[in-house]
Amino acid sequence: MPMWTWAGETARRLINAGQVDLAEAVTGLPELAEAGDAVQVEAVARSALRTARRLVAEAGTAEAEVPGVFGPDTLFYLAHWPLAVRISALAEGGRALPRAVAAAEDAPGPHTHGPLPVSALETLVRCHANIDAAGTTDLRRELLSSRNLAGWERTPAWPAFTLARVHLLIDEGAPDRAEVELRRYEHTATGAALLGADGAFTLVRALRHRDAHAQALETLDRMEAQLALDPHNTRRPALRRRIRFERARLLSWLARLGQCPARDAVTPLPTVEEAEAHPHLRPAWVEAVENLVCQGIVRNDWRLGVRVTTWSRYFERVGAPRRGAELALAAARLAVGRGALWVAGCSARRAERLIGELGRTEEILGDLGEVHAMIAAMPPIRPLAPPDRILDFLRAQSAEEVDPENQAEQVNAALEHRPHDTMLLSALGQVGRTLMLSDAATEPQWRHVRQRPGDQRAALSLLETLLHDNDTAGVRDLVRTLAAGALPDASADLLASRAELAPHS
Repeated sequence: MPMWTWAGETARRLINAGQVDLAEAVTGLPELAEAGDAVQVEAVARSALRTARRLVAEAGTAEAEVPGVFGPDTLFYLAHWPLAVRISALAEGGRALPRAVAAAEDAPGPHTHGPLPVSALETLVRCHANIDAAGTTDLRRELLSSRNLAGWERTPAWPAFTLARVHLLIDEGAPDRAEVELRRYEHTATGAALLGADGAFTLVRALRHRDAHAQALETLDRMEAQLALDPHNTRRPALRRRIRFERARLLSWLARLGQCPARDAVTPLPTVEEAEAHPHLRPAWVEAVENLVCQGIVRNDWRLGVRVTTWSRYFERVGAPRRGAELALAAARLAVGRGALWVAGCSARRAERLIGELGRTEEILGDLGEVHAMIAAMPPIRPLAPPDRILDFLRAQSAEEVDPENQAEQVNAALEHRPHDTMLLSALGQVGRTLMLSDAATEPQWRHVRQRPGDQRAALSLLETLLHDNDTAGVRDLVRTLAAGALPDASADLLASRAELAPHS
């Protein structure tokens, strides 16, 4: 039986035993994880485990099964979700890897306490896929080897392993084999129920990688029709959300190919707020929006650039460098499209840095080469005022004229002539923070502070940029740099006190 079926049956058993709160936790945790509510997952799991362990203790031994209520398999299930939501809905990679490795090493065997409903090994495989889907295929194939999966075949966790192997085929560049593997289940009595909605989404992914977008859309249509016939399905909101994101991605590409009207492609596009709330769906949204920008139906402005850059940096921060690089390349292409040379260059450098952490980089290096060629073909920035008067010019602009990307271009052009102008460096820090490129803005600030550590204004401006970026290592480096430089004691004390706030900013 699939994990969802196991959860329903376990919940009914708990309700019959009078444990309604535990029953709600058993059915609610996977739904909360699917919705991406990591805070609530942590709270519900902690409370449920506290109750469950108390009942086990009252039964006489921590290893004993409470008759008619639950056993160690349920305890393992409850403890599973706080890490699982981070790796699934929040799409964490390297940041969650140590916990995922430890959980897999400490996990019991599939039948040690009865058939386990979930697996820490599958969570570890998913974590490696988040880090670098195309570059970790050998590692994941070893983790999913027959030797490691022996005994899991008759557990509720088996469908997740099946789909992990299918995703592996896609990432190895064999989506046709992945589709064949999934189609086998369509013609068995229990296949569709075994893989469920997750199997259908995996099929959509295989079809998309096979450029069979129309067939993928038909799969989504069938899913939506089935959901309409099942109004009491508690997964309905999460499944319909995923359908919208996938439909928007597929239709946007067909519109770019001229195979469907652009207005039909923009209709299902989820809001940016919805993409913001669900990190694992952000790449689909960005892909759809970039295709629609090419059709001229979505506005490509600096606000879109800030959003894509923010998400690229999110994936960088959580240790998912391939997704971070892919979004950085998208940010660079969009920046080229609106003539934002500095933003395009910053995004390309971020992508290049992240690509350096990846395996199997042939395709993404080709994308990077295309971006570099696009940036090289952009015209140079035309200064709107002399370097010593550019800030006055920018301050005099009306609110309608203000464009942070244009401001950044002008400030950078002026800095080429006045690299140690404190006011220009401060302005670059401000506009860098607005564009979520504060890490790039610190580069000229650092050069100046290292050469002139006695410039208090520049040091404070750099500190503000570092704090905005939550760069605690940079803050400490700044304090050390100034302590070894020529700042007055009072200024050093001020910076040290500000630096103490960095972890909490």
